[in-house]
Amino acid sequence: MDKQNTVSVLSWKIATEPELYWKLAPNPYSPRALQIISEKFDDAKVSDVVRAVVFAEPEGKYDRNFTLLSLSQQEEELQKQKDTTAEMNRRLGQYFAEYAKYLRQLPKGTLYESLSKFVFGTPDIKEIESRFSQNQRRSFRLKIVDFIEDIPVFVPRRQPTGLALATLSLLLIFFATQRQSFSPIQNPKATAQVLAASTQNNVRGFPVRLIIPSINVNAAVEYVGVTPIGIMGVPVDTADVGWFDFGPRPGEKGSAVIAGHLDGVNGEAAVFANLNQLKKGDKLYVLDGNGNTTSFTVQGSREYDVGYADEVFSRNDGNYLNLITCDGVWDGTKESYNKRLVVFADVDN
Repeated sequence: MDKQNTVSVLSWKIATEPELYWKLAPNPYSPRALQIISEKFDDAKVSDVVRAVVFAEPEGKYDRNFTLLSLSQQEEELQKQKDTTAEMNRRLGQYFAEYAKYLRQLPKGTLYESLSKFVFGTPDIKEIESRFSQNQRRSFRLKIVDFIEDIPVFVPRRQPTGLALATLSLLLIFFATQRQSFSPIQNPKATAQVLAASTQNNVRGFPVRLIIPSINVNAAVEYVGVTPIGIMGVPVDTADVGWFDFGPRPGEKGSAVIAGHLDGVNGEAAVFANLNQLKKGDKLYVLDGNGNTTSFTVQGSREYDVGYADEVFSRNDGNYLNLITCDGVWDGTKESYNKRLVVFADVDN
C-alpha cells in the first residue's frame, strides 16, 4: 500500500472514532498522544498517523456558518480565505527559512504546539474551528507536520544561545501582532448572536501589558514557552515581561506565570528590579488583546532554589498570577543568580 493510501485508511479509522480523534487532535506529538499511537497503530509510521489525524478533522463552526451565507457573501468569504492563506503561507515560509536551526532545538510536541499558536493565534481547537475554514486548518497543520518531519533530529548539548532564546520567544510574539486580521464570518443573521459574543470584550484575550503601580511597572508582554533543556523561557527585552503561554491566560483558572529580568547584562535595572518590594495587598493589572483589564491582589512572596516548583505552575484550585524573577547571589561561573523570587497573586472577583 502506498503512502497516500496508508494515510487515507488511517484517516478513515480515526474519523470514525471521535473519541480517539479528540485525544490525538490537540497535539499528536504530545507524550500522551504518542503513547496512544504506539498502542493502536503499532505497525504504522508515526508521521503517517499524525497526517491522518489532520485529514480526519471534522467540520467546525466556521464551516457550518459558511453554509448560511448568501452566494455573494460566500464569494467574499472565499476571497478572504484565499488572501489569508497566501499571507500565512508567506510568513511561514519566511519563518521556517530564517529560524529552522533554532526550531530544531525544540521537542516535536513543543514545536507542534508553538507553531500551531503561531499560525492560529490560539491553542484552543474550538476557537480555531470558529475562525478558520476546514481547508485552511488542514493546509496549515500539514505544513507544520511536514516541517517537523523534514528537520533532522537535533539533541542540544548545551543551553541555547541568547539569539536562540530570542528566536523561540519571537515564535509566538510574531503572530500576536498579526492575528487580528483573521476573523470569523460576520454576516449570517442566524449566527449573529454567537459570533458577536465571540468578539465582545468579555472574552478573555492574550495578555499584552502588565501594570504594577506600586513599583512603577508598565511592561509589554512577550510569550515564552519551554527551552530545549526543559526550563521556562525568558523575555528577550529586559524592559518586557514574559508570559508562560503553555499555562492559562492571566485571570483563567489555574496558575498563570509571568517572568521578568532582575537586571541587564551590564547590571542596569530591569523590569522586575523592585519586585521584592511588593507586599500583601498590592494590586497588579493585566491588559489583554480584547481590551479587558484583569486585576489581581498580591498574597505574598517566597524565595526558591533554582528548579521547578509545583505550587508556582500547577495549582488549579483558583485563578492565580505568579510573578518570577532572579534573586539571591550572582554565580559568575554559571552566569546566573542562585535563587528565584516568586510573588503570588489572586484574581480579584
